[in-house]
Amino acid sequence: MTLVIDQLMRLSEEAPRALLLPNRTGPEWGPQWMGLTNMRAWILSGSIASWLIAQGYGPGDGTGNEWGGKTLTVPRGDSPQRVALLLGALRAGALVVEGPLSVSYGALSAASIDAAVAERRTHIDESTPARRVGERVRCHGDFKTIEEAVSG
Repeated sequence: MTLVIDQLMRLSEEAPRALLLPNRTGPEWGPQWMGLTNMRAWILSGSIASWLIAQGYGPGDGTGNEWGGKTLTVPRGDSPQRVALLLGALRAGALVVEGPLSVSYGALSAASIDAAVAERRTHIDESTPARRVGERVRCHGDFKTIEEAVSG
């Protein structure tokens, strides 16, 4: 099974300048979507994942809690920033719930990318929890496409 985070890596290599979500173009979506290319999404999500890993977000916390000690809250809506946050959380192996963002998006997206992100990938598989909506938890393997993984 190819996880969404692996699809994103492949797209950033094969078509770096292509739009990540090409169906989000046109006047109804706004111009901000035109800047979210595959490579830009890869870079932003790596920065966000680095920050999240450094703050202790990710799969397992060594206490038997499979979801780790922290969950990242991401606001509802549809924006390039939300997409980058969700992809960064996937790359960090962090569990996401909907709610007000408790940290600055600017701080998250400006973090430097470090080796921890590549190392973290070795701890993420299809059974790693990714998002909780209400009582339902969706795992990495539940998402077949990037579009599906970042949709509300």
